Amino acid sequence: MKILPAATGRVRGLDSVRFICALWVFFGHEAEPKLWDPFAPGSVLSRSLHALWGNLWPGPAAVIVFFVISGFCIHFPYAASRRQLYLKEFYARRFLRILGPAAVAILLSAFIGLGLAVFEYSILWSLLAELIYYGCYPALRALQLRFGSWRGILTVSYAIAFAIAATNSSAPYYPSYGPGLNWLLGLPCWLLGCVLAESIRTTPPRAVGRVSIWVWRAAVFGAAWTSSFMRFHTPIGDPWTLTFFGVLVALWLRREIDFRRQVAPWRWLEWAGLWSYSLYLVHLPIGALFAELFPRMASNNLRWMVMVLFVLVVCYLFYLVVERPSHALAKKAARALRAESQAEIGASAS
Repeated sequence: MKILPAATGRVRGLDSVRFICALWVFFGHEAEPKLWDPFAPGSVLSRSLHALWGNLWPGPAAVIVFFVISGFCIHFPYAASRRQLYLKEFYARRFLRILGPAAVAILLSAFIGLGLAVFEYSILWSLLAELIYYGCYPALRALQLRFGSWRGILTVSYAIAFAIAATNSSAPYYPSYGPGLNWLLGLPCWLLGCVLAESIRTTPPRAVGRVSIWVWRAAVFGAAWTSSFMRFHTPIGDPWTLTFFGVLVALWLRREIDFRRQVAPWRWLEWAGLWSYSLYLVHLPIGALFAELFPRMASNNLRWMVMVLFVLVVCYLFYLVVERPSHALAKKAARALRAESQAEIGASAS
């Protein structure tokens, strides 16, 4: 197997995707633009228009994209190699950068009066799943090194995910199965990110044209829309559709990464992606705060634009005050713990 040189820095384009997905999760939580309906209320055309519009903001599908990207980012530094993983450093870097902002977000939510049950059902279930994936990654990587590929692990994870989905086959959402099982439903999608990292590190970039990449983007959005429509209008919910959706996402992200090696993403979008976690994390309480501060503002698209601007600005401030310092603390702690681990290894070797 030919191993390509390791990439340095961030993988271009992924931060842009993160921000767009965080924005879609935000809009999907009843924050989408107001719909102008020219048809008679209750008519077939009116109902069709509302069905089309209401499914244009597939937040759960965006969470699946987050899962695939997360698996990619965690495994990419170690893909196609036997690079040593220092557990203390790894866990400090991953947990501190997530748990610090999450704790502040929970406190902020409680202060504003947003019920934790709503907050947990909308956001925290996916963060808990991420933490479990981080916790399991060293063991999963050991299995991958033992068997030589992710294929068997991925197959078993899909079998478990569908077995869990079958226990409540009409459940509409991933969080429907409780914290103990939700993460297993999303695990195949996260592992697809690990598979993607292996692919990027072992196969050369492909030429991807502008038309081709937009066809892939449209296919992903169309599949996300279809999944949302099926959740609301058929007995088939997210646990079935989005688990398959992850495969399409991984195939698309491979081409997105290759495309961004040829065409640089917009700088402002990459910059916005740096604070996409803050947007994902606190858009609900900040949106609730806006509603409390401006209860008499007329409900129209002008109010929507002001609300979106308010949420984005406050989420960016949250990034500056909370998330970025947490990143710095995580890096500092990880460096110290890695030095400690290396010293212990050196002492034991001597």
